Amino acid sequence: ELKHSKYVKSIVWCPSAPLLATASADGSVFVSKVSNPTDDGAVTLEIIEKLHMAATVESLCFSHDGKNLIAYARDTPYLSFFDLNDNYKQTKLNLNRGGGASVGGFEDHVSFGCVVLRSARHLTVCFLPKGHTNDGFSNPKIGWSSNGQYVFGNTQEDGSVCVWDVASASIVKRLEGHTNPIRDMFSSKLSDTLVTTSFDKQTKIWLTPM
Repeated sequence: ELKHSKYVKSIVWCPSAPLLATASADGSVFVSKVSNPTDDGAVTLEIIEKLHMAATVESLCFSHDGKNLIAYARDTPYLSFFDLNDNYKQTKLNLNRGGGASVGGFEDHVSFGCVVLRSARHLTVCFLPKGHTNDGFSNPKIGWSSNGQYVFGNTQEDGSVCVWDVASASIVKRLEGHTNPIRDMFSSKLSDTLVTTSFDKQTKIWLTPM
């Protein structure tokens, strides 16, 4: 059993070793070794490393080769890379334009929130600019338009879908319909069809040509 002091935001498997990483709203990241599987499906979980970030850990992934654990903490401009082969040594990458590896000064300004990390051969980072409300208790979700020019996202302040223009990083439209915040969404890669489900107990299908 793994237990953080607050709710878990992300969970990921290592692609090259029997390791499981979990991240929490309390800023903690646990790396656990999974072993001793039994016929009835039980396993042993042993926490082998505890890391701590400055704020809620919003996103988490392993690099495709399993050598690094990558994490993003809310309201920071950095990705943190933890080297599994060097005692989890931390390296920060500034996501601000021109920031590079610099830390401090204007490059610490935060104008976005990173909500998705994926690693195949290359690391994919998806981040939402400001313009909506999502605090530490929110559950940010996103979808893409089929042409890749727009990002759909939920907001904590109401049941609308925010539509961001990727080039300008600004909200260009809001889709109104749900009466409570959206819990999850899925966008089609083949057409501008978006499906959302909400705390209002409704599921809606949006035809959103962009």
